[in-house]
Amino acid sequence: MITKVKANKSFRGTTKYVLEKEKAKIIGGNMYGKSTNELVEQFTLSAHLNPQLKDPCYHLMLSVPQTDRTLSDDELANLSQRHFANVIVLSRIKGDESQVKQPDKRISDTKLKQLVDEFIETELPAYDFFIARHSDKEHDHTHIVASRVNNLDGKSIRTWNNYAHSEHSARLLEREFQLTPLPSSWESKQKAMTRNQLERVESLGLPGEEIMRRAIEQVAANKPTMPQLIERLWREHQVKSIVSYYGHGGVRGIKFGIDVGSVNEDGSPRLLWKQGGNLNKYKCSFTKLQTELGINYDPLRDDSEIKRLNNFLETVENSQLNQQLIPTIFPKNAQAIAEIKYQLTPAKSDAKQRASSELINTISDFIEQSVVESTLIETLPQLTEQLSEYHQNLSAARTTYDKLLAAIAEREQLLSQRIVDVIADFIEQSVVESALTETVLELTQQLSQYKEQLVIAKTTFNDLNAVLATELQSYLEKRAISSISDYVEQSTVSSALTETVLELTQQLSQNQQQLSAGRTIFDDLEAAIVYLEQLHRSQKPVDAVALNKAQTLATDKLKLTPNQTAELYQYYSADLQNLLVTDRDKEIAIRALLDNKPSEEVEEIIFASPAGWTQDEARELVLIASNQLATQKSELEQSLDQKQRIESEFLAIAVPIAVELINWQLRESGSNSLRFKRATLEKQSRELVFTHDERGEIFRVAVNRNQSGELEYSPIYIGSVEIEDIQLWQKAERVLQQIIESEQQQELRQSKGISL
Repeated sequence: MITKVKANKSFRGTTKYVLEKEKAKIIGGNMYGKSTNELVEQFTLSAHLNPQLKDPCYHLMLSVPQTDRTLSDDELANLSQRHFANVIVLSRIKGDESQVKQPDKRISDTKLKQLVDEFIETELPAYDFFIARHSDKEHDHTHIVASRVNNLDGKSIRTWNNYAHSEHSARLLEREFQLTPLPSSWESKQKAMTRNQLERVESLGLPGEEIMRRAIEQVAANKPTMPQLIERLWREHQVKSIVSYYGHGGVRGIKFGIDVGSVNEDGSPRLLWKQGGNLNKYKCSFTKLQTELGINYDPLRDDSEIKRLNNFLETVENSQLNQQLIPTIFPKNAQAIAEIKYQLTPAKSDAKQRASSELINTISDFIEQSVVESTLIETLPQLTEQLSEYHQNLSAARTTYDKLLAAIAEREQLLSQRIVDVIADFIEQSVVESALTETVLELTQQLSQYKEQLVIAKTTFNDLNAVLATELQSYLEKRAISSISDYVEQSTVSSALTETVLELTQQLSQNQQQLSAGRTIFDDLEAAIVYLEQLHRSQKPVDAVALNKAQTLATDKLKLTPNQTAELYQYYSADLQNLLVTDRDKEIAIRALLDNKPSEEVEEIIFASPAGWTQDEARELVLIASNQLATQKSELEQSLDQKQRIESEFLAIAVPIAVELINWQLRESGSNSLRFKRATLEKQSRELVFTHDERGEIFRVAVNRNQSGELEYSPIYIGSVEIEDIQLWQKAERVLQQIIESEQQQELRQSKGISL
């Protein structure tokens, strides 16, 4: 089976492509929708659970070869569903078992099947997906469109190594469903065939690239020399091999060519040429032929023979007669002479070697020329006989000529049909592109409307935020007063403490009156709480009996029943079963504190833990949780303060420069907008708007001058500020300074001219 897998951003584009094809129908999945809009709506809800995920749409394809049996809708749906489950389970495996390309390390087929069966039963329903069958080609194939987001926990499917996982899943399913087995790309050490290439194999036979690859592997099995490889490829398989050289003499590369039936404008055959590295980068480059296939190459011995073969192959026509002439024109004696020449030269010193080499070259050239001439003399009678036979066969070939014309006509008809198929594919692609264009236009209009609504809603949001802030402050103040009052009531254990409590009660009463009149802030109450706690810790108990009684009453007031603590512990420990006991109980304490539970009640909830905490340990655990919450709030406040500071500094830099630049633009051209490289500054009434082409509106401020002529501005909206924004306005300030200096120099020159 052929497989494809891809993650992308667009649920709508993928779903529309899959469903709106001719003869497309949904045969499986777990989604309630049947139309594109219904399915996209459900996918979008799933994607909202993980908004940080950039590519939430998962698209997988399975294609069964035409030579296999035709599968029913149920069989294809089951096959596709198991393929989807296989890919997800493989993406979760870690360690050596995840190495699917290494059979001795990867997970066993039995174990993987068990994991996949469990996953389909328990977890697969948590992923939104549908399976569609396409019947628009010569054989059926299926598309699986899914959301990568799990609807239960919001986690996403990992896409690391998903192509290898997809191929491994296909090999397992081929065995399980008794389909034609194919090698994976790492097994054949070459790129896997595409669906179109496989269709060509089924309809027209092997493509030229595959023919050349197989011919090279077959000839290389005997470990020949490089010239022998080139000669045998041509003589036995009609494959031309041309070696190219650099100017300094080194080998540049090798290319292979084969006649696949196409012709040039003048009617001559046009060969399909492929560089060795492009034909198969693992085996067929000039270097890999030696290291991977064991081809023997020595430049001193082989280069002259290779260059002669190059000259011959570049001029010879692609016919059987010329292929038979190769061993005659280039006999093995010449190659033997070259090998002897190579063996004689290395054993001498440099000076003697050069003299000997020149002498040997002269002798060998003479011998080679003599051998070639004698070989030609012997070959001429053979050629004469062959030509005589060819002349006799010519008369018999005339009857075959009509058959050849019929075959050519049939081939032209086949080529015409292929052209029609190509045009049809192009039209389908154009339809998809036009549909995408219409969708983009609709989305652009919708985004424009949303942007206008967002501008209107900003002012309402600011008002609502102010009201909420006021209500929240009032609510916190009331809660603080209530907590202090409860604490004071519980502290009345002795006459000495009673007097202190009365004083504090009077202070709190005054604070309450001041709060109602708006004359105090929450910090005073906080100081009072700190003072009360310090006083309570330093005060020695006056009456131990009364104190014990008061503690008993307080304990009885907060005491929860075992059933209540167990229920609360189970309620707050939801989704925390996978954590260690300590981490789980700390998280339970945080959740309870966030739910405004008192510390004593949180301690009682912690007592229900299977860890069996003591009272002191539970108190420490609650204290740790409380400190962690306080730290989180402090960090959040600091980040907000830092963001406001950066925005304030950015406006202080940008606004004065923007005012000067707009004023200069109005003086020069009368235009109220100024274009930057990737942004635009525009004056709208008394507002200045700076908009980035990709990130949208950066700031919008209202600008005016007071009676003293000083510039005043108030921000209406400020977006996300980045370092490049500050750098842009710093550069704009330098440009503005250059403009001012240039204008001053021009005014100075004009004034000098007038004085003269």
